Amino acid sequence: MVVLLKALASGDTTSAKTDLTKLKTDLAAEEATLAENASTTSSNNLTKDVTSLLKDLTSGDAKAAKTDAATVQADLKAEDASDTSTTKTTSPLETLIDTISTSLSSGSTQGALQALASYLVQNGQGTGSLINTTA
Repeated sequence: MVVLLKALASGDTTSAKTDLTKLKTDLAAEEATLAENASTTSSNNLTKDVTSLLKDLTSGDAKAAKTDAATVQADLKAEDASDTSTTKTTSPLETLIDTISTSLSSGSTQGALQALASYLVQNGQGTGSLINTTA
């Protein structure tokens, strides 16, 4: 994900497309572990919606990112509803999306990007440098 953000920030669309494909694969794998009973359609929607959120967030389109965050939250809630286990826990992805949504609601695109950067560092994606969110 860091590589994707760097490619997007530098305008390298070829690398960004490759990195986006890898991100989609990684998100699909993460989604499978979060909700094994979720349907394929639901998993594809979540992957598509998270990808859309990341694109809009990194491009600075706060309005579209806010809409995307709400869509991702709805996707995650739908998956929680389909989870048949008795123990419900909030996934790190749900926490991240909630934080991004809150930041965007308060008008802070930079806060949303910082939440994303923090999530990446905390979850072992901290190699390389992150995009400059103050530019």
